[in-house]
Amino acid sequence: MGERASHWRYWGKADTQIERGPTWHPFAYHSLDVAAVAAALWDESPSIRRAFASAFGVNADALDQLRAWVLFFVALHDIGKVHAVFQLFSREAAALAWPGLDADALQFGSGRAYTHGHEGFRLAKKEFAAWTNIAPDDALDAWDQWCPWVAAVAGHHGDIPRELDGDQPLRGYARPPIPDQDADARHSWVERAAALFLAPAGLALTDPPPGCEVPARNLLAGFCSLCDWIGSNTDYFDYRAPDDPEEIYFTKRCRRIADDAILQRLGLLAPRHPYDGLPSLLQAGEQPRGVQVLVDSLPLTAGLTICEAPTGSGKTEAALAYAWRLLGAGVADSIVFALPTQATANAMLIRAERFAERAFGDANVVLAHGNSRLNHEYQRLVEIGRRETAQGGEEASVQCAAWLASSRKRVFLGQVGVCTVDQTLLSVLPVRHSFVRGFGLNRSVLIIDEVHAYDAYMNGLLGEVLKRQKATGGSAILLSATLNSAERDRLLAAWGSAGTEQAPYPALWTTHGGPAKVLTVPADQRPPERPIAARLAKLPKAFPDAGLIKQIVDAAAAGALVGIVMNTVDDAQRLTRLLREASDRPVDLFHARFRLRDRQRIETDVIDRYGRKADRRCGRILVATQVIEQSLDLDFDWMISQLCPADLLFQRLGRLHRHAGRERPDGFNDPACVVLCPEEDDYGVHALIYGDAQRLWRTERLLAVRERIEFPAAYRDWIEKVYARSLWDDDDEPEWITGQTIAWRSQQEESRRRAVELTTITVKQFRDDDQCVTGLTRDGEMSLTVLPLLADGVLLDGQRLSALDDHARAETLLLNTVPAPHSWAKRFSACGKDDDGIQLMLGPIEPGVWVAADGRFGYSVEFGLEKLVAA
Repeated sequence: MGERASHWRYWGKADTQIERGPTWHPFAYHSLDVAAVAAALWDESPSIRRAFASAFGVNADALDQLRAWVLFFVALHDIGKVHAVFQLFSREAAALAWPGLDADALQFGSGRAYTHGHEGFRLAKKEFAAWTNIAPDDALDAWDQWCPWVAAVAGHHGDIPRELDGDQPLRGYARPPIPDQDADARHSWVERAAALFLAPAGLALTDPPPGCEVPARNLLAGFCSLCDWIGSNTDYFDYRAPDDPEEIYFTKRCRRIADDAILQRLGLLAPRHPYDGLPSLLQAGEQPRGVQVLVDSLPLTAGLTICEAPTGSGKTEAALAYAWRLLGAGVADSIVFALPTQATANAMLIRAERFAERAFGDANVVLAHGNSRLNHEYQRLVEIGRRETAQGGEEASVQCAAWLASSRKRVFLGQVGVCTVDQTLLSVLPVRHSFVRGFGLNRSVLIIDEVHAYDAYMNGLLGEVLKRQKATGGSAILLSATLNSAERDRLLAAWGSAGTEQAPYPALWTTHGGPAKVLTVPADQRPPERPIAARLAKLPKAFPDAGLIKQIVDAAAAGALVGIVMNTVDDAQRLTRLLREASDRPVDLFHARFRLRDRQRIETDVIDRYGRKADRRCGRILVATQVIEQSLDLDFDWMISQLCPADLLFQRLGRLHRHAGRERPDGFNDPACVVLCPEEDDYGVHALIYGDAQRLWRTERLLAVRERIEFPAAYRDWIEKVYARSLWDDDDEPEWITGQTIAWRSQQEESRRRAVELTTITVKQFRDDDQCVTGLTRDGEMSLTVLPLLADGVLLDGQRLSALDDHARAETLLLNTVPAPHSWAKRFSACGKDDDGIQLMLGPIEPGVWVAADGRFGYSVEFGLEKLVAA
């Protein structure tokens, strides 16, 4: 290589356990490995180029220069490693790379306190003028252009440095000439990276890079982190002794990535099959209907689409078909499908796999709650991270493995990811590596189901997700059967678009950068009129009395599949016991307060017993909570529901006579439901659950004066009346209802403001674990995590957590914890608590049943977590 530049004295990767070949990898080579991955992703993915162009505000003519700036700054991501303190993380590697380094010349102890990402940012700010040879008087303004770029790549280990982080005084760490040698090597590398990446594009260090606002900064940070994770994978980027000059080495690495199809083997990119038409996603013999017939007329450009159509009308297939068209047009590389609950996410997996087979053939289909189908090479990203290297916890492959080991996160790096909406909301919150989530979303078509189901706090976060998706030229498809016009207008406004006049139901609303347009289905595709007989039953605390329980039992005896939706888990558990005592037919229970391992089994059973392919020759009863309200393909012959707002009631009724043409038991040929309402003067716990008593009161009033709910007209008529901010013309609304509503609306606006404010804070990132996730994305709902344990500290199934490695432990905890209401916090005051959750000690009393020693709590595989005695 001839005379080497000073940056060749520094190692970038070191692993003394390697048996063959070098035990260290030059800093320059690792930097070029990561830059080569960045170049390959950029060159092979039109959607990534589109995202960067949109986020940085450059046109097609400037893409080559933008690429040059991106590769240049990615090559600087580890500039903080060019520092003697970091080099002594591995004295063996330092002795080989820099034989003349005098370790005794360092003036403070262990280098373990040295964080090379943040230190690199501080060094860049201090040395910027020297790097660029810009006059000191002009350097401050010039640094402002560089600052967000440097911060983005320096934040590749989880959190992006703030501008003030660069102002902390540098500590004296070594006697001369070591600090000067470090600074000279950093300057040398900056100049070399500029020659490699900027000069071929006609750029120089004195040129200002494009403006880098927050969406662009986050996009670059996520992109750089991913490239670093891949470029640190020694299966593909083995350690090399310093031999080839930088430009030759970079060319070889780029060629290796292409020849070995590394990005495809890792599952990050996949060839797509041509769009085969929406019928290919339907059941045999089915033809497109309703909003599905509009899909092929939608434009092949990035934008926001809101689909309003009845439950069971094929919205999911319509969204996937449109996403497939966008994939084919290079608008996106992947799809992230977000749903309101774990149950709906689990139920979506089979449909997602079927779609992936059609659209990709062989793809990573990743479910955020286990049951994930990952290709072998992708799984090795986790496996390889178990190897310890000189960098310890800062090793990129270790961080990659830790991040991907949580199945809730790896959904963002597949071709088709299925998760709860919480995981998408975290992309705008200050948790570690949130920008990797953001990058995953920016390169995807984001599909969010049941958008009506989220409260003001979650909608505040969702609005920020949509703003950032738009800023990076991304696409989003939002689905709902029961979206009110006010919320639809908020969603459109988040995309920077004004709403339009009301349109007949069903409809598609689209915006691609201008005013929203509405598409309505042809007259012959409008849903048929579907009346549902609705009877209002006012009972104490809205709980079935003996007469109604007998009707339920008799219906099951007559062969009906009966669905009952209760608003609280306590009511559902209590009613299940009463029905099991009264009926000789099976009574199932489904709610959210189970261990995930039990809940997954119950979900599967519920879909088998009450779904499209259920055996309908024998009656049975399902008692459930809101977990069956959204997206699940269930079909009941008769339904009972506790009172809830009209839009959510309609969601529940979407599981009633869902599939036409089925043979029903005598007496259940026409859809009918009973709605339970408290006979008391207030709505009690039901008002606490839904917040706005006015919506409950208005829904009750409509039920009281109408014997039938006429669909599809009710989707507009009832929902707009219930959600109207003005008083009804013939209103005799009680004053206590009006007062509660005014207070509730004020709370909602405060929750929305608080959510948006949380996305802007710059304090140190929150932990990215399950408890923190729930606390950040949900406004107090199910915010406690409970870990049931036996007295000797093992799990209920006998597994001992201490015997598991970190990766198996993360998944095992996910499967064995139970969510509980925040209101139970005082009840758990005597329980132990750690990062895994509240430790609830239980003892077995019979197979599948455990009870706490004080009798306050119990858990069973049939009933889930229960409080057994009053506090």
